Amino acid sequence: MGAVETMEDFFEKLNGGDREGAVALMDEKTEMRVHVGDSVQTLRGVERVGGWFLRGDAGLRMIPGGIRDTGNTYEADLLVVRPGAPTQHIDATFRVEAGRITAINIAPR
Repeated sequence: MGAVETMEDFFEKLNGGDREGAVALMDEKTEMRVHVGDSVQTLRGVERVGGWFLRGDAGLRMIPGGIRDTGNTYEADLLVVRPGAPTQHIDATFRVEAGRITAINIAPR
């Protein structure tokens, strides 16, 4: 499964309420970088990265747009929707190897 197919499956599961299924698409050693302001937080391992998605607000949706497929990298402008909060656009890059998400980088637009 390529990057686009893996990420379509990931977002379908995440937005359909199957967060555990979405996390199951991550590699055991996945890393995620979250950029907020001038700082960057790096999470390592599926326990920490997956936990970030599992602990997200009930009703969290991430809707990809402006998708760029560059082989094993999937880049998208994500529209993040959370009940009771303003929507947010974030730039996201996902690296996929052998059908597993190995790296995630997200930053506000």
